[in-house]
Amino acid sequence: MTRLGRAALAAGFALALTGLLTRWAPVAFLGSALVVVVAAAWVYVKRHPPIDLQRRLEPDRVYKGQPAWIVIDAANSSRRRVAAVLVVQRVGDLAVGCALPALAPGEHATLSYPVPTDRRGTFQAGPLEMPRADPFGVCSSVPTFGAPRVLSVRPRLVHLEPLPTGTSRYVEGPSSDTSPQGSVAFHRLREYAPGDDLRTVHWPSTAKTGRLVVRQHVDTAQPCSVVVFDQSGWRYDESTFEEAVDVAASLAVSLSAGRAPLQLRTTAGYRFGGTAWRDPATIVDHLTDIVPSREGSLAAELALVGKGRGAGALVVVTGRLDPADVASMASLRRRFDRVIAASIVAAPGRGPAHPALTVVEAADAEGLARRWNRRMAR
Repeated sequence: MTRLGRAALAAGFALALTGLLTRWAPVAFLGSALVVVVAAAWVYVKRHPPIDLQRRLEPDRVYKGQPAWIVIDAANSSRRRVAAVLVVQRVGDLAVGCALPALAPGEHATLSYPVPTDRRGTFQAGPLEMPRADPFGVCSSVPTFGAPRVLSVRPRLVHLEPLPTGTSRYVEGPSSDTSPQGSVAFHRLREYAPGDDLRTVHWPSTAKTGRLVVRQHVDTAQPCSVVVFDQSGWRYDESTFEEAVDVAASLAVSLSAGRAPLQLRTTAGYRFGGTAWRDPATIVDHLTDIVPSREGSLAAELALVGKGRGAGALVVVTGRLDPADVASMASLRRRFDRVIAASIVAAPGRGPAHPALTVVEAADAEGLARRWNRRMAR
């Protein structure tokens, strides 16, 4: 019941009671009429149209800017015609409206409408709402249909050319069971599996166990790339931070390509992946909800990277660069085959440089992709 409805109901009871006590029939009639109007409005809004509604998201995981749709299946389950009604779907803090057409008895209709995907993040798609109100505005209700759903809008991906392949400086490692099989480094002994080369059978172990045992060799030549994402809010504005997230996600896909190992590190202390990790999708999922953070710093994170084992390539995604940042990155060149700074700034210019460091600077992800691809083509 709305504020107007509560006021009308209170006034109706007051007038009806006053008319009865004073035996003033017009006042009693007016009060009774107000009560009847409010009661009729309440019954009107509580009677839901006899429509069966089913709602789904297609798809429920998209990249920023890709289309996503809400699909509604509506069926008239009554023996009378149902007039057109308005339904509302809330996605995050946005409300998307759609008009269901009038349905004849037993008629079924399917309609779809787009969901905004211009913002990165995980959004709650609440139940389907059907707002109802009486013509006088004294009563309203919002019946809901279906369970909540979750829409994940991942960072936008831009095409970044992969880095030239190199070799790991660890001839006999690092290796793991997930390393690609090859003939470079011995990893372990294991039981024979159909399809194994019989030339890899380890006969002493086979004779000892009574089962075929083979030598497993792995290829350790695939370099592990490290992406450091700077979450420091002071380096960005709202627009450049979003562009930097897009660049970090694109780098994860480009550098890994589902085959090469990859690690993501953030200045807020997050670590994901490593020498045995080849699934960029999980890293992109983490970047879906990342926000600026005051924790940590780029200098501290680079110092931790310098204490590690090193890898094939180090790419730092950040905002504004200063000479101290450049010096810290350049000092890591002895541990990595290649060190690159991907800098997103609102007004690109000639930032600080160093002969041991490649700096790619742009105002947005598209511009950085163009400059990156030109550098990689050289």
